[in-house]
Amino acid sequence: MIGKTREYPREIMILEAIVRRFPSDDFRKTEFERKLYRKRAGYKGEKVLDYFLEQIDHTEMVILNDLRIPINSTHFQIDTLIITPYFLLIIDSKNYAGTLIFLPEFNQLIRIQNDIEEVFPDPILQTKNQAYQLKAFLNKHHFTPPPIEFLVAISNTQAIIKNPTNDKEVSYRVFRSSNVAFKLPPFYQKHTQSLLTKNDMKKIARQLVKAHEPLVPDPKTMNLPFEKMVKGVQCPACETFGMDYHQGKWTCKNCGHKTGDAHIQALRDYFLIYGPSINSKQFRDFTNVKSSSTAKRLLTNMDLNFLGTTKGRTYSPRKSFFD
Repeated sequence: MIGKTREYPREIMILEAIVRRFPSDDFRKTEFERKLYRKRAGYKGEKVLDYFLEQIDHTEMVILNDLRIPINSTHFQIDTLIITPYFLLIIDSKNYAGTLIFLPEFNQLIRIQNDIEEVFPDPILQTKNQAYQLKAFLNKHHFTPPPIEFLVAISNTQAIIKNPTNDKEVSYRVFRSSNVAFKLPPFYQKHTQSLLTKNDMKKIARQLVKAHEPLVPDPKTMNLPFEKMVKGVQCPACETFGMDYHQGKWTCKNCGHKTGDAHIQALRDYFLIYGPSINSKQFRDFTNVKSSSTAKRLLTNMDLNFLGTTKGRTYSPRKSFFD
């Protein structure tokens, strides 16, 4: 069973909002675009692995996706954790393109793409560390974990995987995501003693889900040009900012597209960039809505919590507002 689904990361939502509204004449926009590209690629790779995991029998396992667990003064992250009665399996997903050369002797992964050579941390060592940290976490919470195995999934189908030293660990641990169903049986053959009951598996899953702390970056720490960020409602058709609201419809001055709910994305952007609450004046300033009564109606009709009197009321999003 799926004990924790993979949600669209709030970090990516924040970066998308920042890139949408970053002033185009600021050279730093490229930096955020590159970061967003990398984060989206990573998430896409994780979803590729999820697709192939959906095709295997879940009867005797619990699958937890996207865990971020506190340990001491930091966190460790696990893309996918499979809990079985016999073993735990950590799978770290990588969506790198190009030629991937594993050099475990130096704990390095070399990526060559477009004649550019880059060095990445060894993902096998990363997952080994995750296994160590997971064991420490479970021991701390009075669980006796079964053996913890780990794998590295390469999700990009165009990647060329090389193991020039014929290292056995690389051959054993690294695989393509599409092959996940065939990577599990050897672990069942290796670990034959049932150490966890179904109740034990559920208890471990609940403890990990309870401890999970999603990454929510604070834009205030990103040195953003807040005073220059683009305001206005963006047209969903041509992506131009500055739609006008009249008689219940938003109209794009550039392409003429009309819609009734374009302000919802604008408000999401505001919450993601500027913080967890907004008042009517801030909403009018950000969306260029002139009428206070119109602003109040739009805010009231959305999936928002509110606090305070009519004059000093502030609005904040429910979790479902970002779904």
